[in-house]
Amino acid sequence: MAPDSLYWYASIFLWLFCTGVGIPPVPEEAGILYAAGLAAVNDDVYWWIAWPATSLGIIAADLLLYGAGRLWGTQILEHRWVGRMLAPERRRTIEDRFHRYGMQFLLMARLLPPLRTGVFLIAGTIRYSLTRFLIADCVYGVVGVGVVFFGGTALMALFHKIGGWLMFSLAVVAVGLATIYYYRYLRKLELKATEKAVEAIAPVVAPEEVLTRETHTTEARR
Repeated sequence: MAPDSLYWYASIFLWLFCTGVGIPPVPEEAGILYAAGLAAVNDDVYWWIAWPATSLGIIAADLLLYGAGRLWGTQILEHRWVGRMLAPERRRTIEDRFHRYGMQFLLMARLLPPLRTGVFLIAGTIRYSLTRFLIADCVYGVVGVGVVFFGGTALMALFHKIGGWLMFSLAVVAVGLATIYYYRYLRKLELKATEKAVEAIAPVVAPEEVLTRETHTTEARR
């Protein structure tokens, strides 16, 4: 294996690992497409190594977040940086979903970039089963990453053939804009879900209080 190949594989792993942790806050799908593009246009990068490197970077980041949550518990959720990402209402909603749906919720959270980092931290703080966590992560690493990776590989290979680096650059810009739009769209959905969760946990007026209010209203009308 050429030294250049090792460099490219390392860059794939580090990109997915760093973005998985949230530094910088870029959706990991962009990193998957980066790996797919390298496999499509770079003869020194083989897909059967780039794909596992992508999955391992994601799984390593997820395990780091899970381990941090398990090691420091709820203290890490009180940190200022985490508090910006996880409001108390959102945290309670995530914990409730974990208790109700478990692994299904863990898999669905992968599709929500603004949410998944906090989900992995909370999975550790509530001491969710490490075995189940790894199973869900590996399923996504094989199936979810595979779909994006091979779809991106085919698309990048087509662009490379019909338009060379110009088309490739336009594709990168388009993917970047689509990712930003997708991120903002999911953010809006998440904010709406948080508002509904707050309404759901709001205190309900006691029946006696309702009856008293109705009595006073009737007397006032008389």
